[in-house]
Amino acid sequence: MKLLIDGVFFQLAQSGIARIWQSVLPSLIADKRMEVLVLDRGGLPAIDGMTRVPFPAYKDRYTADDSILIQKICDLYKIDVFTTTYYTTPLTTPMFLMVYDMIPELFGFDLSARHWREKALAISYARSFISISENTRSDLLQFYPDAEDIAVAHLGYDRSVFKPLDKQAIEAFREKAGMGRRPYVLLVGSREQHLGYKNTRLLFEAIAATGRSDFDVLCIGGEETVHEDSLALLPPGVRAERVVVSDADLAAAYNGAVALVYPSLYEGFGLPVLEAMACGCPVITTSRGSLSEVAGNACIKIEGTSISEMVTSLGKVQISAEREKLRKAGIERAAKFDWSHIVSAIYAKTSALSELPSDEAYRQFASQWSTLRRMQAEVDIERWG
Repeated sequence: MKLLIDGVFFQLAQSGIARIWQSVLPSLIADKRMEVLVLDRGGLPAIDGMTRVPFPAYKDRYTADDSILIQKICDLYKIDVFTTTYYTTPLTTPMFLMVYDMIPELFGFDLSARHWREKALAISYARSFISISENTRSDLLQFYPDAEDIAVAHLGYDRSVFKPLDKQAIEAFREKAGMGRRPYVLLVGSREQHLGYKNTRLLFEAIAATGRSDFDVLCIGGEETVHEDSLALLPPGVRAERVVVSDADLAAAYNGAVALVYPSLYEGFGLPVLEAMACGCPVITTSRGSLSEVAGNACIKIEGTSISEMVTSLGKVQISAEREKLRKAGIERAAKFDWSHIVSAIYAKTSALSELPSDEAYRQFASQWSTLRRMQAEVDIERWG
């Protein structure tokens, strides 16, 4: 049984989705029940035992042609099932799709943009789905009520990396990041995004409201600079630094932080919340999207719209007894999550879909889909724009 995975997202970005697949791929490759091949469009990490298939870079003006080329690879390697790290499709090979979130649909993105139309096409073509949270499953059905065969499989974390560390590791990270000995709170990942749904400005407004200057803000990843409007809110003496780190350094950052502040108004999962809890880092987050599903009662939950609520939470995480309570609860909660759930779901989907080509109804669907996609490739005038 052969599964082909399109590693397209590694070409596009190295953000959360890439981190998911970088964690999942080694376990999939080690699972000898199926053979895994990966399309390499660029940016694909080095993983022992991985069969890479060189493939042209993704360009959203050529998506129909892209599908034709994907199908040629499927035919050449006798692939049974296809899936993708983002929203690409073959022509006839059965496909399951991992759905991360429905942010574009919920937050008013321009869905006429080609890459979001390809998402709609991928959902229409896929015969089954893996959703990374119950909340995402619900959102998928809200916009695509005909979607069927949706398995929910929560994400995991690397237990060898994200764990409580000793003081020496924390101090080494502080020195490396130039944080000195001042306390700091963490922001991890994107801080802006469409309509500001990441909501990180709330933290800066809360710091401004307190007037306190006894801790800094460490931003890991996300946009290359911290927004000037946010920096202008900080009291004198408070720094907000942005760094890019390895997973090992990220774990040390969690360990040394006063708290991870994750005030997002929507997440399909919220991997930083899980990683922080695994490290014993107190978490301040909202109950929105999947965040409550991930954090349970092991964090401080806020509505995400109140400055005074954030001020109270920042004070709370600096109380030793409260920090210890959150530390223990977070570690216990995180232990419930493991990458094996995703791996098992992928195997189950691959196994089930590998039998689909023998189904007459599916053969008719695939034949009609292939015809339409080939017609699109012939008349796709957007390539000339």
